[in-house]
Amino acid sequence: MFFENIEDEALCKKLETERKNGRNDYPVRTMLNLIYAMKIFGHRSVESFRRELSRNSQLRIACGLSEGKYKYCGDRKHLVPPARVFTGFLNKLKKHKAEIEEIKEELVKFMYENLEGFGEDCAVDGKFLDTYAKQYKENRCKDNRAEHDATTSCKTYYMKDGTAKKEWHYGFRAHIICDAKYGLPIKTKVTPANNSEQKELDSILEELSSNEKESYKIERMKNLLGDAGYDNGRRNKKLKEEYDINPVFDIKHIWSKEEKYKEIDDLPVAYNEDGEVFYIEDLNKYEKMKYLGYDKQNNALRYTREKTGRKVYRIPLSTDYRIFVPIARDSKKFKKKYKMRTEVERLNGRLDRDYMFNDHFIRGQEKMELMLNLSIIVMLTMAKGHIKNKKDNIRSLVA
Repeated sequence: MFFENIEDEALCKKLETERKNGRNDYPVRTMLNLIYAMKIFGHRSVESFRRELSRNSQLRIACGLSEGKYKYCGDRKHLVPPARVFTGFLNKLKKHKAEIEEIKEELVKFMYENLEGFGEDCAVDGKFLDTYAKQYKENRCKDNRAEHDATTSCKTYYMKDGTAKKEWHYGFRAHIICDAKYGLPIKTKVTPANNSEQKELDSILEELSSNEKESYKIERMKNLLGDAGYDNGRRNKKLKEEYDINPVFDIKHIWSKEEKYKEIDDLPVAYNEDGEVFYIEDLNKYEKMKYLGYDKQNNALRYTREKTGRKVYRIPLSTDYRIFVPIARDSKKFKKKYKMRTEVERLNGRLDRDYMFNDHFIRGQEKMELMLNLSIIVMLTMAKGHIKNKKDNIRSLVA
């Protein structure tokens, strides 16, 4: 299914042109097929995959390795390419980032054209890609066995009882935007682990809006879902006013414990940090108001008293862009949309479980980005095969 649906002729021809009259013991097409197969079958290392190839003749034939001819290396016979051949080929692939991105973008475009509503509801998240190599230091670990590009980052989890739990990571971070309905990736970026999720999201949105080939992604997007790490009033305002996208982000509770309500000038109305709106009946007496919907013309949320239900109070989003968003935080629609954010967590889980990013031997940011892109290409190509065959499990590697 994968070989029938992958469109990588441009990359293959470019690699063959670079090879020119060099040794062709293992053709470019065969090596590409082997790299894809390594990702499809979830091998954590080249050696693990080579062991599989050595005992699986059907896989060797499917990938293009000749069963009738042996490749000689000194006194050893090789049905399977040596590890150095894989290493050299992956190093060549790292130099063809543009061609690999083009393959990925064509697959994403296919999803937009063939899946109803694809890209309308998008979820964003930052995923740590830990590295297990020793850190590069001048006095030791100077060679390529050490990690030269990784950085350290700390993620803090706040518990319901008020305590905080810190989790340290050493490696890289993948910034992922995926479709929240189908769970397929739309845009990814790999950075050192200590790069800010918020700044990278701003950078990705700016890149999408300025790139003519990818601007359709911004135009199709209606809602952007994210956890409290993306809570920012300035970004909420920019998303709605510049891109016409509804921000559906969880909120950080940064008010002091004593500050339960804030009053709105010129209105007998107050609100709390969760976005709930109250009518001030009397001193220290608050009545929760009923949400009526978003007023697009006035860029405001409409509320009324449940007891009377007559007068409508309009609260402009400019009152507090962090708390007041086009889909009100205390509405059923917001809660329903925010639940869809878990799709990006499932995507992260598939990357860890099926593509072995939770246990790997990858070193360096370039190679980490290459392996992530290859995994996404495999994921999207298999989804493309399932769509063409009119099957439902488009997120699966196998039918």
